[in-house]
Amino acid sequence: MRNVIRLGLIIATSCIAIGCASKVAPVTPAQLADTEATIRSAESAGAFERASDLLQKSRQALSAAQQASGKGDHEIARKRLLETTTYAEAARVRAQAEQKKGEAAMVRQQADEIEAKAKAMQQQLHAE
Repeated sequence: MRNVIRLGLIIATSCIAIGCASKVAPVTPAQLADTEATIRSAESAGAFERASDLLQKSRQALSAAQQASGKGDHEIARKRLLETTTYAEAARVRAQAEQKKGEAAMVRQQADEIEAKAKAMQQQLHAE
């Protein structure tokens, strides 16, 4: 009899634990705000011009997260928020990289111009 009671308690405890573990907490307004801030950071870095594809994917994932959250599918909402953040971060980094490439090209061009001036001066000195 004691074994049956113990077995019943173990099964009941396991069911409760499994039920609690399968429940996912809803997405909080703070989590949504943090995710939206990540998108704004990408926009501020120039993602509109330099990584529009990733920025668009980020916005689509955010919309899907909001829809899933509204339907009570919190697990999907959390996954889509993670996807949103990943795309937004990728957009920010790509935008920054493209900006750095542009800056590097400009500096390279300036260096080439200075080198050309130096060669011209050197030739002028040798001609004198």
